[in-house]
Amino acid sequence: MRGLTLAAASVADTDVLFQLLQFYYFEASAWSGEEIAADGTFDCAHADVDANLRAQPTWARLLWLDGVLCGFVLVDEVEFQGERIPELADLFVLPKHRGKGIARAVVGQLVTPGSGRWLLATFRNDTAAHAFWSRHLPSMGLTIEVPAAPDDSDFRLFLISAA
Repeated sequence: MRGLTLAAASVADTDVLFQLLQFYYFEASAWSGEEIAADGTFDCAHADVDANLRAQPTWARLLWLDGVLCGFVLVDEVEFQGERIPELADLFVLPKHRGKGIARAVVGQLVTPGSGRWLLATFRNDTAAHAFWSRHLPSMGLTIEVPAAPDDSDFRLFLISAA
């Protein structure tokens, strides 16, 4: 996608990422049932964001479209089916920028030939995210597997890779 940049977030971006995470958790509270804390924030400590950015330099990327901040993506490494693989842990696009193909483009920039299998998980209660990926992944030219999640899992899973 022309004009889209995924910029690695650094410790200097802690405040920006923390604020974007608050928007993300605010939106998710509609289906997660999460309550806001007494200090007016959702379950995301500023110190934890800072610590993650220090410990995992590739954990967070800020999304910029034509120089305008439009979201973030978090990438974790997880154990899945006996191997360590990257997980598109959280991908958030601000509402004003939705419908422009940003989420698809982010996946296209991250999941490239030779990058192996990636886990993309949606919360079971987040029906909009699951519907979005169910609708869009098949048209993205990726290999897609839909492994069964344990019955008690909070997630629906996709394993994706680029040919």
